[in-house]
Amino acid sequence: MAAKTRKDDAETAQRILDAATERFVQFGYNKTTMAEIAQSCDMSAANLYRYFQNKLDIGANLAGNCLSSKLAQLSEVVQQQDRPAGERLQALVLRSLEYTYGEWSGNPRMNEMVTAICAERHDIVKQYKAGEHALLVTLLESGIQRGEFSVPDVDDAASAIATATSIFNLPTMMPMYPLEVFREKANSVVRLLLNGLLKRQH
Repeated sequence: MAAKTRKDDAETAQRILDAATERFVQFGYNKTTMAEIAQSCDMSAANLYRYFQNKLDIGANLAGNCLSSKLAQLSEVVQQQDRPAGERLQALVLRSLEYTYGEWSGNPRMNEMVTAICAERHDIVKQYKAGEHALLVTLLESGIQRGEFSVPDVDDAASAIATATSIFNLPTMMPMYPLEVFREKANSVVRLLLNGLLKRQH
């Protein structure tokens, strides 16, 4: 019976997140209230607070789920050991861009939520950045072991790559260009990065 209760709770929480997403997309994060989300779920506001402390908590869960899914996709790219490290780096940057673009370019009102999460929930952003850094370190170490890369300081290089490619990870930047233009810019940045990473032949 307890297992069924946990399953029911998980399903209800997901129903709340789905309803909140619909309202955030339609009306914006700032103009959506907990009472309205509860109404969309056919439940009382008091019952809603059993699952989430406040609207920021709902937004944090949505953002956390999104970023976890993104890291899982990026990890798949890094683990493709049959591909050269340089090729995987390019694929990693493009996959990150395409995921971010797909999730956020068509939902400009969701940027309100992103802004709130970045301002109030640094832990979520920090956790994603740590995961991204670990993947880049793994990729660089793989390139070194394969004799492709020459990198004196792997941690520093991973941080530099994350900084150089950050524009392709920011939801608020996605309305600036069509996806094809972003892809061209991403490929240009990767070519520049690889010029510094690739091991020189003597």
